[in-house]
Amino acid sequence: MKAILMCAIVMSCVLPAFGAAQDKKTPTPPHLLPGDGIADPTGKVGYFPNTTGGIDALDLTSGRLLWSAIDAKKPLLATDKRLFAQASVKGKANQVRVAVYDVTLEGKLIFESEPIVFPDWVSVPVTYGRSFRSSARLDVKGLWLSWEANAFYAGGAAPTEEILKAARKNASGVARIDLDSRKVSAEKGGPVFTGTYNPKVGALTLVTVDGPAKLKGNPFARRRLLRAVNAGKQVVWEREIAAPVFLIPRP
Repeated sequence: MKAILMCAIVMSCVLPAFGAAQDKKTPTPPHLLPGDGIADPTGKVGYFPNTTGGIDALDLTSGRLLWSAIDAKKPLLATDKRLFAQASVKGKANQVRVAVYDVTLEGKLIFESEPIVFPDWVSVPVTYGRSFRSSARLDVKGLWLSWEANAFYAGGAAPTEEILKAARKNASGVARIDLDSRKVSAEKGGPVFTGTYNPKVGALTLVTVDGPAKLKGNPFARRRLLRAVNAGKQVVWEREIAAPVFLIPRP
């Protein structure tokens, strides 16, 4: 599997087509929300990374917690019946799985895909000298995961130009997950799409407010609140969600 996916690496980020195996009509990009969240097609339910490494499903009108998922931490895409999310693979920083949940059954896990394997130097979790991002689209052929990874020098000492050059790496590609067989295959490209970012949900606007987490040993740790604000700038509800990870600078 690793060899197959490595063959699909391209040098620019390619976002795949969107549709749905169970929603075969008009392709629609996902509704992206602040705080790395996504909304369902109605805009009434949002899915956000939570503070315990999972995903919270929230009623966007009231902020009420509907259910939580513990198997994945990055929501990718939602339909009226399914939530697709990115899950880590224990002990494998360069691998992920796609987890599929039934949102009509309080987030019951339907299945996880085979591992999607990236180059050895890639780290999906935040770490020194690495960056990673991913996006998903859905069509009748399955879920398409687009990814991009970079490596760069992150040492403490002033580097030479040769060291900087040797540390630089970048790769990107597209993996397709067959939702019937759960198998993963590599794809070399496809139409370029982006999600639609819109913080408005009904009469409310979502915003994030970051502040220090005050954790011992890490003054760079952050705390993030998700707030829903009405037209009068009043906070209707707020919840704590996962905050960006900031690493302690190396000496």
